[in-house]
Amino acid sequence: MKKLLTLAAIAAIGSTAFALDLGEINGTWQDSKYNANWNFAADGKIVLSDSVTGETYFTFTDANTQNFKLSGGASGATITFDCAETHRSYRFNKPLSLGTDLKMTVNPDWTDTDYDATIKFQK
Repeated sequence: MKKLLTLAAIAAIGSTAFALDLGEINGTWQDSKYNANWNFAADGKIVLSDSVTGETYFTFTDANTQNFKLSGGASGATITFDCAETHRSYRFNKPLSLGTDLKMTVNPDWTDTDYDATIKFQK
């Protein structure tokens, strides 16, 4: 049963997700602590932008991300990748639940303190 739920969670965020072949994952999740939107687009880009002004902070693509990994387990589906250009590692987790929120962790290279937030699905 756990394996079935894990597979369902992976499918919920896109079974061919990410690897900058985002497949079926489409939409925007908002980080209200930072006033930022994470837009996962079908064209394979992830755009981080200001949720108020719409200004683009950064666009993640095949060319500027490394170590992409999609995994599933008891904690749900997880997407991780690194970006040398931003000097950070990123982790997005979709827990095994019916909710649409993602748990996000950003790990800056220059500190041991991570940034954790639950980001809310917008559209």
